Amino acid sequence: MIARLCLFLWTLCLAAPALAEWHRAESEHYIVHADMREADLREIVQTLEDLDRVLRALMPPRIEPGQKLQLYLTPGYDRISGIVGMRVSGFPAYSPESMMAFARFSFAEPAGIRYEAAFFYAADRHLEQAYFQPMPPWLGSGFPQFFATAYRDEEGHFILGAPDYRRPLIHPVAAEEVRTALTDKTSPRNQQQFARFYSVAGAVTAPLLAEPAYAGVLERYVRAYASGMTMEQAAAELGDFETLLDRIDKRAKRKRPKLRRFELAPGPPAAIALRPMRRDEIALIDLRFERLREKSRKQAAQRLRALTGRMPDSALVWYEYAAAEFGLVQNSEFAGDPLFRGFGFANGELIVTANRYPDAEAWRAVNRALAIDPAMPEARRLRAEILLNRLVRAGDPDDAAGYGEVRAALAPLARDPRRNPLAAALYHQSYVEQGIAPPPEAFEQLEEAFRANASVTDFRYAYAVALSRLGRVGEARSLLTSMLNDPKFEAAARRALEAAP
Repeated sequence: MIARLCLFLWTLCLAAPALAEWHRAESEHYIVHADMREADLREIVQTLEDLDRVLRALMPPRIEPGQKLQLYLTPGYDRISGIVGMRVSGFPAYSPESMMAFARFSFAEPAGIRYEAAFFYAADRHLEQAYFQPMPPWLGSGFPQFFATAYRDEEGHFILGAPDYRRPLIHPVAAEEVRTALTDKTSPRNQQQFARFYSVAGAVTAPLLAEPAYAGVLERYVRAYASGMTMEQAAAELGDFETLLDRIDKRAKRKRPKLRRFELAPGPPAAIALRPMRRDEIALIDLRFERLREKSRKQAAQRLRALTGRMPDSALVWYEYAAAEFGLVQNSEFAGDPLFRGFGFANGELIVTANRYPDAEAWRAVNRALAIDPAMPEARRLRAEILLNRLVRAGDPDDAAGYGEVRAALAPLARDPRRNPLAAALYHQSYVEQGIAPPPEAFEQLEEAFRANASVTDFRYAYAVALSRLGRVGEARSLLTSMLNDPKFEAAARRALEAAP
C-alpha cells in the first residue's frame, strides 16, 4: 500500500507543470518582472516590443527615451489596489529615479484583453516622448486607453481602438462631462469619480485617434496646451464641440465602432535577456512602489527597516531603506514632496525647519549599502544627494571640500545622463547651489538628461531655469510656459517666468 501511494505521488509530481518563479526579462525598450515561466515571460516581452513598433510608426518619438519602462506584473487586483488605496488594474511610479509601473496580467484571461494594463503603460510612456510636451489629465488617460484595448487579428496585425469591455459606458457621455474632462487640470481622486472620468477620457480620445477626419488635430491641441493657453482655449483646437459630441455618441451606440488596423511588417525576434530574480529583489517589489508614494512612505520606511534585519547583506535593501528615509527628510522640510528634490531655484518656498526629520538613518543606511557594494550607482548618487542637501541647508557656499566631494561622487554617473539623469541634474545643481557657474559639460549633461526623459517634469523645470541663466530666454520661456497648466509646477514656473531677464 505504501509503495503504491509513493508511486502515485511520484506520478503526480511528474505530471504537474514546472512551478513558476519570479524572473526579470530585459529587451531593447522594456524590463519586465513577473512570477511566471520563462517562455510565458518571453512571449509578453516580445508582444510589448511588437506594440512598440506600432507606436513608433504611428507617432515617431522626438528622441530615444533614456530609461526603459520597468513593468511589474501581477495576476490580480488586490496587490496593486492595496498600495494605491482604491481598486485599479495598475499604476505608474514615474520619478526622476526611475520609470516603473505595476500592472495586472494573467494568462487565464482571454488573449484579447489580458494585455490591457501592460499596453496602457507602454503607450503611456511613449506618449510624452513622442510629443515631447506635458499632457493634460484627460489625454494622459485617454490616449493609453486607445492602445490598451489593442488585440491582434489572425494575421498578427494590431487592431486599435476597440471598446473597453471591462468598463462599458453604461450611461451616455454628457456634454458637461466632456467639458469638465477637457478643462480640469487634475483627475479625480475619488474611486467612483475617477472611474467615470477614465471612461469619459477614453470616449473623447477614441474618435480623435481612430477617425480620419481628426488627422493632425491632437498634435495641434498639444501644441496649444503647451503654449500657455488656458484649458478652454486649448480645447477649442479640437474643433466644433457639438461635432465631437456627436462622434462620441455614435461610437458608443455602434455595436462595432470604427477601429484602426495596423499591419505589422515581419521583423526579427526581440533580443531578450532573462534571469531569475534574487530574493531581495522580490521582497522589495511592493516596497519600492510604496516608498515612492508620499502617503505610504513612512510605512514603507518602517517595513524596509525591518527588512534590513532579515536581509542585512543586501545592498539593494539598504539603498531602498535609505531612499525612503531621505524622502521623509525632504517631505518634512517642505511639508510635502518638493519640486526637484527641494533645491534652491526649483521651489522658492520656505523650508519648514521647526519639525525637520533627521537624515541620520538615511546617511547610515546608504553608507551601509555602499559598504556592501561600493559600485552601486543608485547608492553613490543618493549619498551625494544627502551630502548636497546638508551643504545647502547649512548655507555655506565656501565649503569647497564638501561640494568637491559631492561632485566627485556624481561626475562619473553624470557622464551617462541618459542612464543616470538624476545624477546629471544634481551634478549641474551642485554648482548652482555653491554660487558657481556650471561648466559647459555640466549643462550639456543636464540637457541630455531632460531630452531623454522629457516626461519627468522636474528635469524640464531644471533645464528651463538653466537655459534662463545662460541668457537663452526664448527657449526657457517656452519650456516654462508649457508647465503653466500643471498644478504642481504652475506657481514655480510663473515665478521663474517673472524672474527671467
